[in-house]
Amino acid sequence: MAHMNWKNIIISAVVLVFFVGAMSMVGNTSVKTQDQSPKKEIENLVNQVIDILQDPKLKAPDKQEIKRKKLRELVSQIFDLDFIAHRVLGRYARRFNKEQFEEFKELFTKMLESIYLTRIENYSGEKVVFEDVKYLSPTKVVIPTKIIKDGQEIPVEYRLVKSKKDGKWIGYDVVIEGVSLVKNYRTQFYQYLKRHSVDELLEMMREKVKQLSKQAKTGKS
Repeated sequence: MAHMNWKNIIISAVVLVFFVGAMSMVGNTSVKTQDQSPKKEIENLVNQVIDILQDPKLKAPDKQEIKRKKLRELVSQIFDLDFIAHRVLGRYARRFNKEQFEEFKELFTKMLESIYLTRIENYSGEKVVFEDVKYLSPTKVVIPTKIIKDGQEIPVEYRLVKSKKDGKWIGYDVVIEGVSLVKNYRTQFYQYLKRHSVDELLEMMREKVKQLSKQAKTGKS
């Protein structure tokens, strides 16, 4: 049980790092920089998140909202919500009009925040090892990492794609122990949208966000 507790905490932290940080990997025209920049950017962003989590000034319960605000500020600066929301919805994205899609993005972000921000308070300095960048194609890369504690390793892959619009590296998935985060959520949304309308999905998500908000206020996860 103890193994699962720390493991769930770290997986939550990894997911948070992905959604907070892996959305703004800046590319470059030189091959050498391309090989190194995504890895360096991932390392820098992971360190930014860990610095916030470990800041002794933010450990007290009454500082929790300040801590979360700092993480939200990172999101507001670099999070490409359009890209991830389209990937999560897949072929069902065409069902959404502009207003519905904007609300979906907002609700999905709030759900992720409520689920993962409430689970990382017990982060305790687990070691993160970054391995060499692997190119899947000229425009897609994988950054393998390992999270290590007590001799146990959790393999994590950050997957990035180079934007056709501005040449930036954009995080499009994170794979934890072989399980794709985006595919996992996409499967859930696909199953729901096969039997329900977009409006019903949005209503379900509104209720879920309210529920998660109440749980966060009472200290439940």
